[in-house]
Amino acid sequence: MNRVFRRIRQAGFTLVTALFLLVVVALLSVYMINFSAVQHTTLVYGLQGARAMQAAHAGLEWGIYQAFDANACPGSTPFTTGTGGQIDNFTIQLSCVRTTHIEAATTIITYQLTSQASIGTFGSLDYIFRSLQATVSNQPP
Repeated sequence: MNRVFRRIRQAGFTLVTALFLLVVVALLSVYMINFSAVQHTTLVYGLQGARAMQAAHAGLEWGIYQAFDANACPGSTPFTTGTGGQIDNFTIQLSCVRTTHIEAATTIITYQLTSQASIGTFGSLDYIFRSLQATVSNQPP
């Protein structure tokens, strides 16, 4: 018996390498898309946080004006910002505590104001909340 030995060439190594590279490139693409989405979301949340801070600041300024204009604490009912501005639809809750002190026969009235601005529903991803406090008093004569 005469045996004939043939060399069988192995094939398919290039296919395995190509599939590996294809999977790696696909995974990197998915990672980059997710990374980009997180960056955009972070930017939007940062902007909304800055707007909430401005809304809280506006509520604080309004409260200070009302306190000195009426010489009394403004009501602590929540109000919503109007339309047409950058701080639309924020709910602002203002609270005030008024104290009176007498120093050297001079009456000093002190107001401690807290302004809280929020937008969205608590517990959801789009909920933004900022709070500011200020203590102001009338200037003694």
